Amino acid sequence: MAILLIAALGGQPQVVTLTLDMLLHRGVAVDEVHTVFPGGNGRYIAAHRKLEAEFARPIYQGQGIRYRAHGLTTPQGRPLMDIRDETTLDRVWEEISALIGKAKQQGHQLHISLSGGRRAIALMLFSAAMLYCTPNDRVWHIYTPPQVLAKIKNGTRLHVAPAEGVRLLSIPFAPWGAYFPGVRAILGLRPQQILAMQSQWPTEDAARRCAQVWAQLTPRQQEVLQALVAQPTRQAAAQALGLSLSTLDTHRAAILEACRLVWPEERVDLRFVRRVFRGWLLAEGKR
Repeated sequence: MAILLIAALGGQPQVVTLTLDMLLHRGVAVDEVHTVFPGGNGRYIAAHRKLEAEFARPIYQGQGIRYRAHGLTTPQGRPLMDIRDETTLDRVWEEISALIGKAKQQGHQLHISLSGGRRAIALMLFSAAMLYCTPNDRVWHIYTPPQVLAKIKNGTRLHVAPAEGVRLLSIPFAPWGAYFPGVRAILGLRPQQILAMQSQWPTEDAARRCAQVWAQLTPRQQEVLQALVAQPTRQAAAQALGLSLSTLDTHRAAILEACRLVWPEERVDLRFVRRVFRGWLLAEGKR
């Protein structure tokens, strides 16, 4: 297992080195530093060049630490200048989630710095941390006193003494993907898909009623319910389960009856069942 520092990079390269220095001071044996920034922005590229020169030496602060830059690209594969529309936002999310997801699949421990770069990139790093990370990972913000910031602005100095008051603050976050397996189902989705899913998320009352219906169904009826929600038609659901359409309809009738008992005030049909159970099945990790 390697320990990675993943940092949003803006025009202030010292944010990365100060964060790294303080982690090393705490005894965190960082193996690699990864920066994320718009790959076509000249100011950010200049900051990257300063970091590249800083890590050109084989040893950094007494340790062998590799530096890797991730210049973000447009949907057309060109270097990105800025995030100006939803299509670009989707592309940035894909690249950030791929970076974080691959690191976690490889078993690495992550320290994620949000203090530099574009706010949208920092927010997506934080979202990816909640989806992919575990309680062993950390998210950080760096505080630099104004009088110190004036001296080191734009990377004029990449390191400061501990007595100068720069502090590394741990940001609380909930690694939902580790706590609730159902959340893993949204990994890799684009931001607009995630927003659409939020509108399908069950209310507390709907979740309680869905759980009540689920508990009344047989294992086979539960499978049929999942297939009816996942597949576009009854025929497709029957084919997915290897059932005849008449057998599937027998189970469907039992599911509808169970739902009518729990939702007596509603007009319960297959469309209603799909609507109320889609988000609940996802939240419970049953899809």
